[in-house]
Order: sequence, then structure tokens, then C-alpha cells
Amino acid sequence: MSAATGPPAVVVDAAGGVVGGAARWRAELDAYLATADRERVTTIGDGRRLTPAWLLQRERMARAAGLLVAPNNVSFATGRGERRVLLRNALHFLHRSEEHLLTLLPRSFRAQIPVVRRLLPRADLIVVPCSAMADRVVHHVPSAAMRIVVRPHPVSPTGPRRVADVPFILVPVVPGPYKNLIQQLRLLLAAGDPRDPMRIRVTANASDLPGDLACHPRIDLIGIMPADRLAALWRSATAAFYPSCVEAFGYPLAEARAYGVPVIAPNTAQGREIAGGALRGYDPADPQSLRVALSATAAPVASDPTGFARDPYFDWLLGSSTAAVSAPPLSRRPPETAGVGL
Repeated sequence: MSAATGPPAVVVDAAGGVVGGAARWRAELDAYLATADRERVTTIGDGRRLTPAWLLQRERMARAAGLLVAPNNVSFATGRGERRVLLRNALHFLHRSEEHLLTLLPRSFRAQIPVVRRLLPRADLIVVPCSAMADRVVHHVPSAAMRIVVRPHPVSPTGPRRVADVPFILVPVVPGPYKNLIQQLRLLLAAGDPRDPMRIRVTANASDLPGDLACHPRIDLIGIMPADRLAALWRSATAAFYPSCVEAFGYPLAEARAYGVPVIAPNTAQGREIAGGALRGYDPADPQSLRVALSATAAPVASDPTGFARDPYFDWLLGSSTAAVSAPPLSRRPPETAGVGL
């Protein structure tokens, strides 16, 4: 946390998720603030859960700021400054065909959805990390179209790629009821040659998987890892496997592109937008397409280490310019992609 003399110019609410994509985004923010002008930025809410009590408290703490940034899906409601919210959870904006997933989630999460949507009109600027997420938001809250901007999350590689001597597929999925991991992991095992020495390293614990997968001879369970430790695996992986479909962004798609790792993932517009040439797309309902995608990982991928650059992203998000607010509606312009070529 940093503070300047007098009212802070920018307040960022850091309350909320501490694993997965939320932790990955926060690591980029911390790295940015370690080198940027910290005196104008104050972070609040470290270690706090995003409860109703906290939402009320943060309004009092940030009311004097010139810019209020909520990177945790819930917009500030008051304050004299400009309010910006980052929407990074697709589960808050499910399509009708996906709503069955809500039955798998705790009631406390389901209670967040009306709060997120109800406070969205209070935001002056709504930031989403990909075009598919923008479509989700506009579908549920049409009035958001005039204020929504697509900016991919920042991803900063930590070093050059050096493929490991023992080949392995990295499966960087935080286990969850909507990740579609178990079924797709079984399909991946079936798609490969049983004589192939390729290991499969999964960011899960034995308790996260059924016995046949937890004890499978080709699977190495490496547990949930912080981004700095996972970076070493990204640099050395032969390929990555990311079967999840319901994502606001999909960090592994961007990591694969940044490091130059072929990533086997559903062949969707979102996957193509974020992973670019690193994508080895497949149809989750078609085992043969998975075999084809697995074979295609032999082709090299050019790394794109600056495609999701950190400094331009945070310079813009935490900057005072309101130019993006007056931009035309999303439906009348191509999404802003901050360096991601489509």
C-alpha cells in the first residue's frame, strides 16, 4: 500500500480472490507498482473478502479519490472521482445454456451476481479482458455497451523458453466444478500413444481428482502453484492443455502465446483471440479432433513476449484520461486489444 500527502489520486480495491486468475493479475499489479509512481496509487482491501460490509467500508475510504478502480467485478457506487470496474468472472454473466453450472457453485457466489450487475451502471468505464466477455456483459446489461472497453490482462514472461529434456504437457487448471477438467483429462490420456513417454503435469492435488486420474502413471500432480513457480514450467513445457470453456479471459491461453508454447484448447473465438498462433484448437465433444490437436503440438510456436505488456496496460487503467469513456459503443467498433493482434 502506498499513500501520498493529501487525498490519494487513485484508489485500487484489492479485496477478493487470492488464487487463479485473480492472483495472477494481482502479481502483475504489484510488479507494476514496484517500479511505477506509487505515490499516486493507494491499494486497499488486501486480504479482505468481498463482503457487503467491505463494500460499504471501501466507499468511505475512497470517496476523495480522483479515480476509483475496482478490479474485482463490483463497481464503486459513490465518490467524486471516475469509477472503473474490471469484470473478470464469466460466471457472473452466464448464457442460458450455461446456467446449469450455477447449481455446482456455493450459494454465497450466486448471491454475488445481482450485486455485480446492479452496481454496473455506477461505473463510468467497464473493462473486460476479451471480446467474448464483452458480449456476455452486454447481453445481460445492454446499457453497458456505451462504456465497455476490451483490454486483455497483462502477462509478463520471466525468461526465455528452454524445453525440458523429459517432455511434458502442462495442465495449468485450478480445479473447479465448471472447469470440465476430469472428462477432458481422460480424453487427453486416451488421445495419446500409450507408449509415448510424455508426462502430464496437472496443477491439482490427489483430492481434486478421481482415483483413476490421481493414480495414473502418466500424471504428475504438482498442486496449486503461485505464478512465479509456474513460470518455470511454462518456459520448459512441451505443450499445454487448457480444456476450460467458461472463462472471462483464460490466462493459460495468454501465457502460451507469450512463451511460445502450443496450447491445446477448445477452438473458440476467444481461444483464437487470446492464444493466436499458439492455439491448437479442438472440439471437446470430438476425440478425433483432440488427437489432431495433440499431433499439431510438434510444430513450433513463435513467442510473443510483449503481446500482453504490463506497463501500457496499467498506465492506461490507472491513468486519469477519460478518452475511452467517450468512445463509440462496442457494437460499432472493433474491440481494443492492447497489442493482441487478431
